[in-house]
Amino acid sequence: MYPDDNNGKLVPNGDEYNQPASLTDPAGLPGGRLAQWCPGRQDQQAMLSPDPVNGMNIGEAWIKMGLLYPYVNTTAIYKCPADQSSISFFGQTYPHVRSMSMNTWLGNIVPYADTTTVVSCYKKSSLISSGPASLWLFIDENPISINDGSFICIPGVNQWIDCPASYHNNAGGLSFADGHAQIKRWQDPTVLRGWAPPTIQPGNPGFTRLPPGNPSDLGFLQPLSTVIK
Repeated sequence: MYPDDNNGKLVPNGDEYNQPASLTDPAGLPGGRLAQWCPGRQDQQAMLSPDPVNGMNIGEAWIKMGLLYPYVNTTAIYKCPADQSSISFFGQTYPHVRSMSMNTWLGNIVPYADTTTVVSCYKKSSLISSGPASLWLFIDENPISINDGSFICIPGVNQWIDCPASYHNNAGGLSFADGHAQIKRWQDPTVLRGWAPPTIQPGNPGFTRLPPGNPSDLGFLQPLSTVIK
């Protein structure tokens, strides 16, 4: 869809340092340097609406600003029905509106931490040699982990930097660049129990990294994320 309409380019993908300043920021609109698949964050109350929503849902407005929204015309597919998470701010609840994130090595506006030791792909024709069937595109992200729409997993780094979701009876969904999807049953104790307060706060503002548990699922996700140069 998007690549076919944009000369084979993958949809841009922004981390927390590359987000539009507001819903009307020209940089975040189509053609702007921060235009991306889904701007906004799930760990900041200013980018969400309180429950109950009174008027415009701000979180959904950020989704609609994204470059992929015109292809789907619904915000429902951005959030798994099993995800009932929210953040709290001064006693007010702000429900999440997005539960999925995109592989940070696909279409990144800026590579995570300026990493150059692994491959970043920017065009459909440049997908890694293992092929689109072996390259995940979207993943259900842990509600405590989720912030921006970019999920980080680095081959060769034995740490969880972001964490997958496991609210489907210890499983979560992944979709791949060739269009197929998979439900992965996680076994890693870090994924199932470790990524939680007080060790990790919502959105991981301390940039905490955790080692995998035993058994580890990190070795499953790393080679499906990108390859070392």
